[in-house]
Amino acid sequence: MNVNIVNSEKRKVTYRALLDAARDLVFEKGHDRVSVQEITSRARIATGTYYNYFQSKQDIFIAVAEDMRAQLSEDLESTRAAIKDPAMLVTITLRYYFEQALDNEDWREFTRCTGLTDRRLLQPAKQAVDDITRGVRGGRFRVDDVHFTQELITGMMSHVILSVERGQAGRNAIDYAIRAILQMLGLPELVSRALTQTPLPPIAAGTRMRAVPANVTPISAFAEEAVDSGQTAS
Repeated sequence: MNVNIVNSEKRKVTYRALLDAARDLVFEKGHDRVSVQEITSRARIATGTYYNYFQSKQDIFIAVAEDMRAQLSEDLESTRAAIKDPAMLVTITLRYYFEQALDNEDWREFTRCTGLTDRRLLQPAKQAVDDITRGVRGGRFRVDDVHFTQELITGMMSHVILSVERGQAGRNAIDYAIRAILQMLGLPELVSRALTQTPLPPIAAGTRMRAVPANVTPISAFAEEAVDSGQTAS
């Protein structure tokens, strides 16, 4: 048996136990009332072991937030994999992250309790760049600088999310933003409007996520129409 593999697996198990313990305790007691000793006790490991993974209590809260972000990204992957049209892929991904950032109670409560409200729930930058690049190579998007465009999109999303949170804009700002982003990528207005009307397909959500309407229309009902509209308008 390879000792390094065993040790690596053991570290993964311990790391996961620490993250789960920290997350659960924050939801139960709040950030200020949770100690490192309580986290290790809940994770059933020695307190000294904690410092092999994290230097401070805040470090583990940051790690939990990043783990939550990664899980939300993973939840979307099966849906993304089934979408062939780059424009539809961007549309669905944008809407997913807008709605998660505003409605995911796990994320909002945890970041509020731990003072991490400056962290935005956004699509990973590399994935966004890859999506835009795919659209450019396929002739669906027309942009001069992929990386700069991705930064503009991220900035726009952050601004819209913050505006809605503060009550400075309504939820319809999400549709306006998605349509504007699609037009920024070079799509005609008619196509961007059609794509913006596409609702999210059913996606597994966390137990603390607020319920979504049951009458969700399958993505396949919109995908062909949106692609056909794009070809007609081009």
